[in-house]
Amino acid sequence: MTRVPPSTRVAPLYGRDQELAATRDLLRAARSGRSRILLVRGEPGSGRSALLAHTRAEAPDFTVLAAHATPAERHLALAGLHQLLRPAMPYLPRLPAAQRDALQRSLEYGRTDRPFLVSVAALGLITEIAAEHPVLICVDDVHLLDAPSREVLAFAGRRLADEGVAALLSAASGSYEAPGGVPVLDLRPLDRESTGRLIDAAAAPDPPAEAVRAELARLARGNPGAALELLAAAGPDERSGATDLGRPPRSHGDLTDAYTRRARRLHASVRHRLLRLAAASGTPAPVPAARPGSAREEDDPAPWWGPAADAGLVRRDAGRITLAHPLVGPALYHGLPAPERHAAHAALARHSPADAAWHRAAARTDPDETTAAELCLAARERMGRRGHAPASVLFERAADLTPVAAARATRLAESARAAWLSGNHRRTLRLLDRVGDELPALGEAAGPVRDHVELVRADMELRSGVAIAAFQRLRSFADHRPHHDSALALRALHQAGEACCLSGDHTRYFATAERALALHGSGHRPQDRLLLDYMAGKAALFQGRHTEGVAALRRVTAAADGTDDPQHLLLGGIAGLLCGDNLGASALAGRAADHARRTGATSLVPRALEFLTYAELWLGRLSLAESCATEGLRLAEATGQDNCAGHHRAGLALLAAIHGEEEVCRDRAHAALALADSHDLGLPAGLASWALALLDLGLGRVDEAASRLASLHRAGPGRSHTAVHLLSTPHLVEATMRGAATEPGADRTGAVHAAVATFERWAEATGEASARALALRCRALLGSGRESTELFVRAVDLHASGYCDLELARTQLLFGSHLRRERGPVRAREHLTAALETFELLGARPWAEQARAELRATRGRPARGERDPVRQLSPQQLQIARHVATGSTNREVAALLFLSPRTVDHHLRNIYAKLGIRSRVELARLVG
Repeated sequence: MTRVPPSTRVAPLYGRDQELAATRDLLRAARSGRSRILLVRGEPGSGRSALLAHTRAEAPDFTVLAAHATPAERHLALAGLHQLLRPAMPYLPRLPAAQRDALQRSLEYGRTDRPFLVSVAALGLITEIAAEHPVLICVDDVHLLDAPSREVLAFAGRRLADEGVAALLSAASGSYEAPGGVPVLDLRPLDRESTGRLIDAAAAPDPPAEAVRAELARLARGNPGAALELLAAAGPDERSGATDLGRPPRSHGDLTDAYTRRARRLHASVRHRLLRLAAASGTPAPVPAARPGSAREEDDPAPWWGPAADAGLVRRDAGRITLAHPLVGPALYHGLPAPERHAAHAALARHSPADAAWHRAAARTDPDETTAAELCLAARERMGRRGHAPASVLFERAADLTPVAAARATRLAESARAAWLSGNHRRTLRLLDRVGDELPALGEAAGPVRDHVELVRADMELRSGVAIAAFQRLRSFADHRPHHDSALALRALHQAGEACCLSGDHTRYFATAERALALHGSGHRPQDRLLLDYMAGKAALFQGRHTEGVAALRRVTAAADGTDDPQHLLLGGIAGLLCGDNLGASALAGRAADHARRTGATSLVPRALEFLTYAELWLGRLSLAESCATEGLRLAEATGQDNCAGHHRAGLALLAAIHGEEEVCRDRAHAALALADSHDLGLPAGLASWALALLDLGLGRVDEAASRLASLHRAGPGRSHTAVHLLSTPHLVEATMRGAATEPGADRTGAVHAAVATFERWAEATGEASARALALRCRALLGSGRESTELFVRAVDLHASGYCDLELARTQLLFGSHLRRERGPVRAREHLTAALETFELLGARPWAEQARAELRATRGRPARGERDPVRQLSPQQLQIARHVATGSTNREVAALLFLSPRTVDHHLRNIYAKLGIRSRVELARLVG
């Protein structure tokens, strides 16, 4: 007999918590002496066998009797019973002689002339074993079991009661009716997340790219076997995303082979209709199920679907004929002869107008310019409606059919650009290499193609390479093409300016903006005018001409507000931030992200989220800012945009500083600084340094904060940025003046007066209440006595008409501290209490502690009362606690939150200490 050794290991089952709970209940009942039976049903590949294997692995104390039925033995009487009971033969002598002889002869000769006695003997044998150990009976694919064996099994199952026997059977959906009273567990499709985890585990240690994993999970439709066979057929290029998976993709494995064999046995006319279904499902953009070709029964006088349904290849779903399994399409499309496949595409081209160009192209094997041109038109239509990824596929297929080299190279370049916009870094590189292979043969005709390729490569450099190298590439490109294509040259100059800005090299930015205005100052097209105003406005602002700069940038926000172009919306959002209009910036950057998602311009989404994060941060909406930055970091990494990822790490560092998460802040800031150092990124470097200074300021290390901020304001290109200098001024003033208060004899104010004057000019130019309130706060900190009191009052009033509760609370904290020193404890407590409430609501722990300390100094007593112990946790700790409470491992939590496992371990120890608990079980009770 079979006993499962304790060391047996099976692959984890993802997304099957409910099913595993049911099988554990089955085992638990048997261990307590009760007998239970359960039938598991599911479609092929749903994981029935895996669930049985997992149950066996969890039953090391059971005697296991197992059988796996096969079609080859379906007509061999008692073959299944022979397989099931063979390990139990040592117990046969314990049976009465008549039962023993009947069972033995039946198993030897494969006939059942005494079925009742054989059934009683089988039941007796099982109960004899159960008297010593609990028994687990596992029968996989019971619907394929021979009929006499099924009858014996049903007989025994109806009579088991208190013997301690667990019986777990599996069958394909719709193939087997459970005996009366037998409970049934239907395996539901996995969700996308669980399917993705399964794919990653199967592909380890080199999991597929995020977009590829998502596509495989979508194609598998929740069927784990389908996901694994689709993955098995994907080579390294397909897994990385460099090459399309195929439409439909290939699959490889036993299920695929079985479906191919079934299809080959059908009549050619039936295969033709099946191939039409398979080919229709593989168009570059999904189409509605009601399309012509998804035939209705009544449309066909000779119902081809009957034999196909009998073969398990199709089923009727709400009156429509659909493929019965996710692997049927790949098995048919790639397993049947190519001429049949081409004929199916030709038929679809006649009956599917929306995708006629694709099907005509798929039906061809030789170059054809007419078909290629149709595909290009379809690709451009997809870019506007359905996304850039399918457009890239269409452009590449058009290039494959293009007979003329110059047109072929152009279409490959368009495919590369669409791939880059879709966020597929690897595919873009492969397509650019294909274009490069075409260029030498083109001679002078290569110029326009080379221009487009150069711009794509430069944009990739800007988003993932060294900023100043991207500037040099873009500036050189613009210098050589001012008259050849003015729109292209302006676009290159704008991108060159962005590279300078990213580096923090403002001298080069000013020169680039001047060149753009000199060459294209008329800006006849609205989009050109928007770019020119954007460059002119930033240059004026960074040079101290704030009124002029704000006026130009407000023209940008107004123009962007009237468009749906995500790139223009993004520029409008940046312009809004520079004008201090954080609310307007949030709206425009949010629209940019939403529109980019809808059109499939995935590479633009993390860039829009950069500035949406900052807008939400300056508005004090910290949870929204953190959500944007976390999503942005994930997407930036998935789309190969390292520099954008650096921005998001810096944003997350700023948020961690506000929450007082010291280790997290340092980890994220140092990661951003390391990338900034190697890629010459002044803006992320400045933001990361600002985060570290803000951390010091919140934790009371005012001298360190002042020193760091002063150094930041002096830092040059590659280490800081003018916008960071400007916006961090209130923190520089606070750190400096708080440090000066601890050393009354030291004059530290000289270094900050110039910064405050600049900040005031900018704030007045913007006219924004929040900016002007911060300027008044700076002056209040620099002043003393009644003058400071009046400035603080005006600042609080202005904050109240703005939108940032966080900055209002910080002004109230500083005002309360000032009033306490001026011997006004009643008014001080009023402002300090309001500040404390806001800080606690936002999870700004360091500032809440400062407010409490000031209240204690005024002899005020902040109300505490009965509080939920979980509220002691910081926002970061609460996130970790919630994930751990749901069963995630420390490594999984680290991956979800972009932390190191060591950091998660550290936080978990602190969480346990704060809550006074020792285990994950206790944590689940508290957090759940």
